[in-house]
Amino acid sequence: MIKQINFLIITFLSISLYAQNITQENTKIIDEYQYIKPIAIEKAPVKKIIEPKISDKDGDGVLDENDKCPNTKEGEKVDEFGCLIKLDSDKDGIPDADDKCPQTPEGTKVDNLGCEIDSDGDGVVDSKDTCPNTSTEFVVDGYGCPQTATLKVNFKSSKWDVDQKLIDDLQNFALFLKENKGYDVIIYGYTDSVGKAHLNKELSQNRAEAVKEALTRYGISTTRMTAIGKGEENPIGDNSTKEGRAQNRRIEVELLQ
Repeated sequence: MIKQINFLIITFLSISLYAQNITQENTKIIDEYQYIKPIAIEKAPVKKIIEPKISDKDGDGVLDENDKCPNTKEGEKVDEFGCLIKLDSDKDGIPDADDKCPQTPEGTKVDNLGCEIDSDGDGVVDSKDTCPNTSTEFVVDGYGCPQTATLKVNFKSSKWDVDQKLIDDLQNFALFLKENKGYDVIIYGYTDSVGKAHLNKELSQNRAEAVKEALTRYGISTTRMTAIGKGEENPIGDNSTKEGRAQNRRIEVELLQ
């Protein structure tokens, strides 16, 4: 029993001494660490990511780099290139801002002002013109069909003969009569105010007859033409001037259907 107690005492003392030695060794190691300098760790340089600038200076929703029209006003309707979309309500190809006839029917041919074309220049637009190829020499009705015309046939004072040049000038009118056989024509001859009225009446009749005869050379039947002399009536020029008297020595025609 005594031996067992002694063994336990000796074992306890041994363990205490061992623990003391370990503590002393740890203390010695810690003291040594105080003289060791830590290794400096350098941080790698951080590159900042440069974000691209997103800019739309005119505020039209199209970025400046894609904007072909960079000065449009904010709120205006633009296309994918930033250019103003021009409204064309009647879809005639002319923007509303420039369209002088903004309600032309869709599909109508228009001029650069957006108004319907008058191909023969008679004052009646094509869609309402039932006589679409009328010469500009004619005064037409509301359907674009000829009523009257002043032919480019002027005479020398006191003369009624029609020379070759005047005959050539009648060619377009004769062609019209050929293409429009439903028309008969009254040919009116006129004079200026120089001379006696009854002589001017006779002179104007001769002028009308001369033009009638010239038209027959183009194949126009005499049965379609009536010649009437009007003398000094209805002047279109000033008889006190040379130019005005020349204008009054003229031929006018009226078309009958």
